[in-house]
Amino acid sequence: MFVLCFRYCLLSSLSALPDYSFSNVAQLFGANCRTLSFRPEGAVFTTKRQQTYHYPWVSFEPKLKHYRGSFFDTIILNWEGQRVRLNGVTKADVTSLIDDLYFHALTGLETKILILYQQLTQTIAQGYISHSKWLSLKALLSPWADWFEMLPSINKIPPTLKSPLTHLRFWQQSQLDNLDKYNQAVMNKHKQSHKTLFDNLESHPLTEKQRDACVVANDANLVLAGAGCGKTSVMLGRCAYLLESQQATADTILILAFAKDAAQEMKARLTERLPKAKITVKTFHALALDIIKQVDGERPKVSKLANSDTAKQQLFKQKIAALLCEQTSPDEDFKALFSEYCYAYVAWLGKLPENKHDAEVQRLLAGKGSYKKLLNQLVELTMQYKNSLADKSKRKSQTLQKLQKVDDTDLAALTHEIVEILLGYYHADLNESNELDFDEMITKACEYVSSGQFNSPWLHILVDEFQDISQARANLVRQLQSQHDDSKLFCVGDDWQAIYQFAGSDIAVTTRFSDYFGVTSTLPLDTTFRFNDQISAVASKFVMANAEQLDKQITTHSKAKKACVQISYYQLDDEHKKSNKQSTAKRTKKVNNEAASLPVNTLVTTSESKPVSKSSPANELLLAKKLAQLAASKSGKQEGKQKSVLLLARFNFQLPDTKSLTALSLQHPQLDIKAMTVHSSKGQEADNVIVLAMEAGEHGFPCHKRRHPFAEILQPDLSGFPDAEERRLFYVALTRARQQVSLLCNKDKPSSFVTELLAGDYAVTVTK
Repeated sequence: MFVLCFRYCLLSSLSALPDYSFSNVAQLFGANCRTLSFRPEGAVFTTKRQQTYHYPWVSFEPKLKHYRGSFFDTIILNWEGQRVRLNGVTKADVTSLIDDLYFHALTGLETKILILYQQLTQTIAQGYISHSKWLSLKALLSPWADWFEMLPSINKIPPTLKSPLTHLRFWQQSQLDNLDKYNQAVMNKHKQSHKTLFDNLESHPLTEKQRDACVVANDANLVLAGAGCGKTSVMLGRCAYLLESQQATADTILILAFAKDAAQEMKARLTERLPKAKITVKTFHALALDIIKQVDGERPKVSKLANSDTAKQQLFKQKIAALLCEQTSPDEDFKALFSEYCYAYVAWLGKLPENKHDAEVQRLLAGKGSYKKLLNQLVELTMQYKNSLADKSKRKSQTLQKLQKVDDTDLAALTHEIVEILLGYYHADLNESNELDFDEMITKACEYVSSGQFNSPWLHILVDEFQDISQARANLVRQLQSQHDDSKLFCVGDDWQAIYQFAGSDIAVTTRFSDYFGVTSTLPLDTTFRFNDQISAVASKFVMANAEQLDKQITTHSKAKKACVQISYYQLDDEHKKSNKQSTAKRTKKVNNEAASLPVNTLVTTSESKPVSKSSPANELLLAKKLAQLAASKSGKQEGKQKSVLLLARFNFQLPDTKSLTALSLQHPQLDIKAMTVHSSKGQEADNVIVLAMEAGEHGFPCHKRRHPFAEILQPDLSGFPDAEERRLFYVALTRARQQVSLLCNKDKPSSFVTELLAGDYAVTVTK
C-alpha cells in the first residue's frame, strides 16, 4: 500500500486532467502513484491500480519530508498523522511539485487564513495589547505553528496571503520583548495624539515618564513613584486620557484611597481638572460598605469597636474581670492562665527584681499597677491576631507554624491562649449586636465580590498610595480585577515610603506585585520636583542599602552645588544630664502609659506635649540657632514670601508644644514653622526640614523599643534587614525638604543612622 489514510473516497472518473503524471519508467522503479491533481478542497491521487484517493487541505500537515534517490526522489506527506508516500518523483519535477503542493494547500486554506488575519487586525486596531490578550492571540495561532515555521522555505505563496501570513507568523512567534516594543510604539503614538491634554492638564506639562504611566494598558500596572515625582498628576492624567481616548466612561473608573482626607483631596483635584467627569472615588472602607449594602439591601451597622480603642479596652476589661471573678466560668482555667501570663509578662518587662514579681502580679490581678498598659497591649495583640487569621497569604500558615513551635510557658504562647479567648468574646459581641468592624467589612465585601453576588461596574481600578495596602485590601482589589477579563488595574506607590506596617500594611504586596496580580508592567516615576540632587543622593543611597527595596534611579529637577544634608550636635552638661535623666524617666513612664493606646508594635509613642526647653535645653538652643540662621539667610528666599520650615521628630514628646511653637514663630516672622512626627509628615513638604532628637535608644531614631514577642511572631519583618521600616521612615523625613535638611544629633548617644551617614560615602556636612 502506498498510503494509510484517515479518510478517502474512491472515484470512478475524473473530469479534469491531472497536474502531475508519473511515467511508466518511474512506476517500474517503484512509483506507486500514477497521477496527482490539485482541487480547491484537497489533493487527489490515483494509483497504478486505478484507485483514487482524496485528501482535504484542512488536514494537510505542512512539514513534509524529501528524500533524494539516485534516479528518483521520494516525498512523504502527512494528513493528521497519516502518511502518504510518493515514490518515483523525477528530480526535474520534485521542486515544482512541492511548490505547487504548498501553493494549492494555502489557496484551499485561504478563507480560514483571512478570517484569522481579520481577528489579528481587530486586536491590533484596539492599540495596546495586554499580556492576557497576547496569550490569547498566541493560543489562537498555535494550531498554525507548523505552517509559520515552514513559511520561509515556501517558494510559491498566493499573493493575497503573503502579507497576512507574514503578520500572523510574527505574532505567533513573538516573544515578550517583541510585545514590549510593539506596545511602546503604541504608547508613543497615543502620547503624541493626546499631547495637548498632557501639556495642559497641570500647571506644568507632564514628563515623558508620567505620560507613559497615563497610557500604559496592561492587565496589571504598577507605577513606582519616588517622593515628589507627581503621582497625583499621573492619577489625574490617566483618568483624563481614558476619557478623552474613549477607552472608558466615568462610571467604569474607580479610584481607591486609604484615608478620607486623601479621597477628598482626589475628588477636589478631579473636580478642578475634570469637572464634567463623575468618577467614583472611595476609601476601602466606604467601598466595602457600599458593596455590602448593595448585596444585603441595607447598610451594615458599624460597631463602635471598629474605630474606638476605648470601646475595645472597656469590653476586654469587663470580660477579663468577669472571668477572674466567676467561681465557675466557661474558661475555668482562665484564672490560672491569666496569672501565669502576668508572671511571664512581668519577667519579660525586666524592670523589677525577681523577689518583687509576686507582689506586682497580685497588683495586676487586682487591676492595679501597670494593668492598664497590659490590658491595652492585649487589645492590640488580639486585633493583630484577628487580622493575621484573615490573611490569605502564606504568612498566615507561617505564623501558626511558629506558634506551634513555641514552648507552652513562653510569653508568646501564653499570649496566644489569652487572645484566643478574648477574640471569641469580641466576635460574640459583634454577632450579638449584628454589627461589623472595619476588617470584617473588607472581608465580607471580598466574599460578595468573589462569589459573584456583587457585580463590579468598574473596568479601570486605580489605587493610590499602594505601598500602604494590607493583605485583606489586596484580596478585595484582586477579586474586583478578576470579575472582568478586560479590566485594568493601575496602582501608584513607593515601597521606599512604606511606613505603616503597624497598621497592617504589607510591603510584600508592592515588592512582589506580580505574585498577587499577574504579569505586570512596572513603570518608574523617577524625576522629582521637590528636593535637589544632593538630598536625593543621600536619601536614595540610604534606603537602597536594604536590597529588598525596589531599585529606582531618581533624578531631580533642581540641582545644588554643595551638600544639603547637615548634621549638628548638641550635648548636655553634667547638671542637665542628671536632671534630664530624671525627667526622662518620669516622662517615659507617662509616655508608656499613653502609648498603650497605640499598636504595641508601632514603636510610635505619644506624650504630653512639652516645650523643647523642658526636655533638652541643648537641643532647644541648637534648634533656636538653626532657625535664626534660616531666618537670616537669603538663600532660597522669595520676595514677599515666608520660608517654610518643618520640624520633625520620631515621637510627639520630642517636638515643641503649641506654646513654644508660637513663640518660635513670633521670634522668626520670616519663617512659616510647623511641627509634626515623621509618620504624620507623609505627603508634606517644606523649604527646610529640621529633624530633632537624632539619638540612640528606646525612643531614638531608629527606635529600638522592644516589641512584644507575640507581636514579633504576628508581624515579622520579611526583609530581615536591620531597622528596615525605620530606614524607610528616615527616607520620608529627608525627602520632605525642598532645599535643606538639618539633623540635630545627641553627641552622647548619636543615632546609628547619623553614624552610618558619616562612616559611608554620603554627601553630608557637619556644622557647629
